[in-house]
Amino acid sequence: MKFIHCSDTHLGYSDYYKIDSKTGINHREQDFYAAWNFLIDEILRQKPDFVIHAGDLFHTTRPTNRAIAVALEGIQKVSDAGIPFVMISGNHSTPKIRATGSIFESIALFPNVYAAFQSKYQKFQIGECAVHCIPHCSLTEDLQRAFEAIKPVKKAKYQILVTHGSWAGQKSFSMGEFNEQKLPDPELISEFKLDYIALGHYHKHIEIRPNIIYSGSTERTSFNEAGNLTGYVLVDLHEEKIVHCEIPSRPMFKLEPIDCYNLNAAQIYDELSRRSTGELKDALVSLTLTNIQHQTLVRLDSREIDKIFDQVFYLNKSISQLVSERDSGSTKTELGTVPIEFEKYIENITEKEIDKERLKALGLEYLMKDL
Repeated sequence: MKFIHCSDTHLGYSDYYKIDSKTGINHREQDFYAAWNFLIDEILRQKPDFVIHAGDLFHTTRPTNRAIAVALEGIQKVSDAGIPFVMISGNHSTPKIRATGSIFESIALFPNVYAAFQSKYQKFQIGECAVHCIPHCSLTEDLQRAFEAIKPVKKAKYQILVTHGSWAGQKSFSMGEFNEQKLPDPELISEFKLDYIALGHYHKHIEIRPNIIYSGSTERTSFNEAGNLTGYVLVDLHEEKIVHCEIPSRPMFKLEPIDCYNLNAAQIYDELSRRSTGELKDALVSLTLTNIQHQTLVRLDSREIDKIFDQVFYLNKSISQLVSERDSGSTKTELGTVPIEFEKYIENITEKEIDKERLKALGLEYLMKDL
């Protein structure tokens, strides 16, 4: 019994306002569609017994027509191939108000598609497998009731759980999102052994226990994910084999911070030139400069830095200034420049609907032009 476990495709995600001149579509949006289409091709090539998508098919609860069209085209191909497709809604694709309705109501109409999206426990029988589904639940009480409702299907050879959230345990698997739910260990609540627990939400492939797996995302949404492999998991329950398969995605690099305390502007440019290598071509790159003397900062030209990294797709610059010691004899401290303080301010905003990453990127872009 083989299946593919994937998650966090975030169709409709876009950023950096870079538009493809041929299609008129945001480049990052296209990156996420390309990853999804690669996944669909892999499903058709691998021909698994079924597919599990563990949440966040879309990036928002109200996806664009284009995002819906791309998703439905892929789902149609899998459905036409006779491969069952199990999917649950994640925190990004679950409406906060139930009366709003869900795009999954339409997706569930496809043949061979089994969708759980109503903030409650559902189970489906697929061949020898009982697939227990707990989608994102907006209320903690709903989540608790859903986990308590899990019961084994006696006729099934294998018991699988699909759910979406931050696994509660000694290690943190939080994405730092306001509406994420902490997931309890279902084997402690239900008191029966699950053969596999397919997790979604955390954007890195992680094996919590041999049978508890985050598949990771198919593309990256934040520089916090630099270094994460994007992909899906191929599971063979009979052979007890779990293999992470990589999906090509746009490279993302978080460069080692540069301590500029003893460097003038020319020396900083030289150091940056040494780091601007060919492997950064068409990549998302995050650059951090720290401890810059005030007289150096005023001479530093952001446009010159952009020229040094002209081969990258997008350069995220973070620059902090060193503040001199106070006359009072207090110890030397570091304070952020306006861009750094702006980032801190955005992180402390409690408004739920704000896309902090996009707001930071746009704000920093304008602020850095003035440095």
